[in-house]
Amino acid sequence: MTNKTPPANRAANSPAPNSSPPATVSLPPEVRAASLKTLDGVSLKLSDYADKVVVLNLWATWCGPCRLEMPELVKMSNEYKARGLVVLGVATTYNEHDDQAHVKEFIKSQNVPYQIIWDDGTLANPLVQAVQGRGVIPQSFVVSRDGRIVKHFTGFSPYSTPQLLRQAIEDALNEKG
Repeated sequence: MTNKTPPANRAANSPAPNSSPPATVSLPPEVRAASLKTLDGVSLKLSDYADKVVVLNLWATWCGPCRLEMPELVKMSNEYKARGLVVLGVATTYNEHDDQAHVKEFIKSQNVPYQIIWDDGTLANPLVQAVQGRGVIPQSFVVSRDGRIVKHFTGFSPYSTPQLLRQAIEDALNEKG
């Protein structure tokens, strides 16, 4: 049995979020191949999106900065979907006290169109470890078509994060590879 200690269990509202790992980091093959479940019970793997740019967002219903960030992620999902962007929210069992029904209600009330992964740490822990990150939320990871984390954001600033995240998405979508 693997250790599933929570990597993201406190909210971060930093005015200047970290916007990049030291260099691009490849997702470990076991993370790309891991079978994940959405809130709706659908199975998926990150490798299913090999031809897409993926934004993975670790968040929680009780996290103020996460709540501020979510409408921006919805806008980006809608705006860039036709160009190959997939936004996946990552709600963790430990951040949500294993209350999947509460998360479903919240997502519905916020009109979130993208899928939410219900994660027991299988995804969140290795993501945070891959970028040598801290255990805070929100965190967003921009993953290129070839499975590299090209940008990592910790915290949310309404003044800078949306612009920086858009630029990272544009760069990843325009990458030839």
